[in-house]
Amino acid sequence: MRIRSRRRLRALRWPAGMGLATWRWLRRSRGVPRRRLRTGVRSDVERLPRRGGDRLQHARHGVGPLYQRRYTVRISGSPLNAAQLIDRLGDDLNAASPVEIAVFDKTSGTSRPLELGDEYVVHMPGPWNCPVRVVERTPVSFRFATLRGHLEAGEIEFRAADAREDDLVFTIESWARSGDRLAEVLYERVGIAKEMQLHMWAHFCTRVAELSGGRMDGDVEVQTERAEVSAPGRQLVTRAITTAFARTFALAARLRDRPLHPKGLVCDATLVLHGTSQHWGVPLLDDHAELHGEARLSRAVGLPPPLPDFLGLALRWHQAGDAPAELLLATTGHTPLGRHLLRPATHWSPSFYSSLLPYRAGDRRILLGAVAPEPSIPADLTALAHSMDEPLRLTLVVATEFGPWERFGELQLLKSAHNDSTRFNPARNPIRGLPPAGLFQQVRGPTYDAVQQTSGEDAQ
Repeated sequence: MRIRSRRRLRALRWPAGMGLATWRWLRRSRGVPRRRLRTGVRSDVERLPRRGGDRLQHARHGVGPLYQRRYTVRISGSPLNAAQLIDRLGDDLNAASPVEIAVFDKTSGTSRPLELGDEYVVHMPGPWNCPVRVVERTPVSFRFATLRGHLEAGEIEFRAADAREDDLVFTIESWARSGDRLAEVLYERVGIAKEMQLHMWAHFCTRVAELSGGRMDGDVEVQTERAEVSAPGRQLVTRAITTAFARTFALAARLRDRPLHPKGLVCDATLVLHGTSQHWGVPLLDDHAELHGEARLSRAVGLPPPLPDFLGLALRWHQAGDAPAELLLATTGHTPLGRHLLRPATHWSPSFYSSLLPYRAGDRRILLGAVAPEPSIPADLTALAHSMDEPLRLTLVVATEFGPWERFGELQLLKSAHNDSTRFNPARNPIRGLPPAGLFQQVRGPTYDAVQQTSGEDAQ
């Protein structure tokens, strides 16, 4: 009866708890600073010891990309030292956990304190009970490894350190992949599990600061690094698709020098960057700078005006150290669905251009875009050239795949004496800190190389 009552209580608590968690996430977690670790997550996972014991679900057993995540909070004015703080946390994990979405239930071991070999089940909404085992315990840390049935495959460590001026630094760090395909979809594709996880551990750090009797010094800082792990089957699929695209476009290049965007107008470009309201860990999105380069506007199919066509905006600029970077944009919609679909247009402006294919900023997939406001300029190269005696000004924007767009700079285009021989290849000239994400980004580089080799020209 007691077990049934407990289950009913959980069933009633989850809807209300998820509502409260969502409200807290909207109010606080979206503003949590997120940065990249830049430590090489794959090597860190490979250094994880091969532990003995039954039911362990090591990171090598998971699916999808590898993630190393670190949540850190600095605490001032606590009467506890690092070892005392870890002892207090180990006595009752639920004192720090957001119990509306995660409750720690010890299933093996003495009731208190937390010791090596103890096992817990972390009860979460729906069928997401997550079993773990304590695999390391020191005076200032403890570490869980996931067991079969957990949403993730890997390990997570909780540690404290004494800092200068009697401060404490509390850190949660994990090394893990998704436990199965469904978990990968929820985390990597939909993003629900990712945001709930961020809320859970950021809230956990905040509660630890309260348990310590001190106060938080600044915000909880979240750092993430990600590495792709290609399964043999996926590698074969990627190779097959790449070959098909490269050969098809190379054949098309024999018939027409440029299979797509055959004619265009090349002009001078200036990117004036001012950053956004959040930190991305990417120079293009965080810096305040003025960058110079060139741009090419073109019609993708080459249909005669006034017929609508997919319009392209190719950009090249010089990054720090004079390394070139390139970005290809095309006319799309701007809504969460429309930004993933090409859209024919009859005017260069007003129009919306997006990268269509995503990039990776830490643990987030993002799209870049440009908004061309009035004046109205028909999608005709002659009309475009006549209208550019004055600079054409566009707003540069960034968004997660389904999030709102946010301005990070302005783009100024000015007609110059460039000829139309310029070739672009963003795979050869990547944007610093923004690796391409997804299958079609992997395909694009070899396809461009094949076309340009067939045409007898290289990327300039």
